[in-house]
Amino acid sequence: MSVPPGGRLWPEHWAVQADLEADRIQHRLNIATARDLTPSEMEARAAVEHHVTEARTACRSAGRFGRRGMLDRWRGASVERAYLHLHSAKIFLVDVLPEPEFAAIVPEVATRLGQALGRNDPRRVEGERALQTSTGPVRRAAVKQAMEIAYDASDEEYTRLRDFRNIIVLAAAAITLLTGLLIFFVAQTPDAVPMCFDPAVTAPPDAGQAVTAVAPNVCPRGAPLRPGRADILIISGLGALGGALGALIAIRRLRGTSTPYSVSTALAVLKVPSGALTAIIGMLLLAGGFVPGLTNLDSQRQILAYALLFGLAQHLVTRVADNRAQQLMDNIPSKDPEAKPAEPPVAMPSAPPAPPTDPPGEVAAAPVEATGEFLPPQEVDGLVDELKKTDEELEIEEFPLRPEEPDEFPDDDGDPEVGDEELAQTGTDRGVG
Repeated sequence: MSVPPGGRLWPEHWAVQADLEADRIQHRLNIATARDLTPSEMEARAAVEHHVTEARTACRSAGRFGRRGMLDRWRGASVERAYLHLHSAKIFLVDVLPEPEFAAIVPEVATRLGQALGRNDPRRVEGERALQTSTGPVRRAAVKQAMEIAYDASDEEYTRLRDFRNIIVLAAAAITLLTGLLIFFVAQTPDAVPMCFDPAVTAPPDAGQAVTAVAPNVCPRGAPLRPGRADILIISGLGALGGALGALIAIRRLRGTSTPYSVSTALAVLKVPSGALTAIIGMLLLAGGFVPGLTNLDSQRQILAYALLFGLAQHLVTRVADNRAQQLMDNIPSKDPEAKPAEPPVAMPSAPPAPPTDPPGEVAAAPVEATGEFLPPQEVDGLVDELKKTDEELEIEEFPLRPEEPDEFPDDDGDPEVGDEELAQTGTDRGVG
């Protein structure tokens, strides 16, 4: 029996879940091996205990610090190590399970295989066929192979999810750094990138000619003012507020998962600096007349409202990342009833069996083509009776005779119409022809 390793458990959900799963596997192993074991079963038990111990070690801290470092969180080393050992322990546990417990895990293995692989994947089709047709030791080997394929596929999906999380974090850090540098330099020299507007007001004079009067600058701080340091701070702050509001709207539509990689948090962090950046860019486009149909803003409230709106509009750019995150989380096998169910596989035709060899001296019967679909006996008997009835009707009324019709063109003397030969002879005698 394995001894639990020392150290304090990581204060994270995945560590608690993995440690509990290790305890469950250990107890199932103890119950299954409370009997005389064969040499192969003893080796399988040793393998299960080794992997359980390694999984428990990965869930605990070995040093003085009670939390994982940033490098471990970035690479996911402890998470990967814990779950890989748990998966290996479950695979080796199949060799020592009694027959009733082994039969009970076959449906779960088939379901997990269907969630991890696509419906057209040959590995899934062949694995499900082996689970249904094989028996004895061959079936145990098929279950172990199916578990290994399913776990490898799910581990790859978790790796993709972790890499995607890292990309989102890097993008958020880069946008935050660049936006911060832009705000810093604009605050030092407000006239370089002004956030103020100078609307033109047209007033008709008494002479009937239009004279254009220039109104004072309208800045985010108010009017009439010159560009100042606080303008860029007000615009970026409102844009970040709009980005945070967009993050709440986007996260509401994401399906929550129990994965150790918080993708939803990374997406929320990305939207806040993106909102500040889009607000600054949007106000510059308005000031430069880049957007057709929009003139210069003529009040402080309009400037603030547009800054908030541009910050909320960052969702048009970051929704691509939201869709990709949802797609990755849907591909991960889950016990959540709202998760995407496994699609039924496309049945691949099996090879036809070899025809039996006839003994010498006998004539082989004509081969019958098998369609794979059979009718019930009641329908077969009904079809036979209908065919017999149709055959009898055809024999009786194959060519029904038509009754003789009266002559429609009788002779002048009332005699019936003469035949063709008599008519020819009569015409000859009369000089006709």
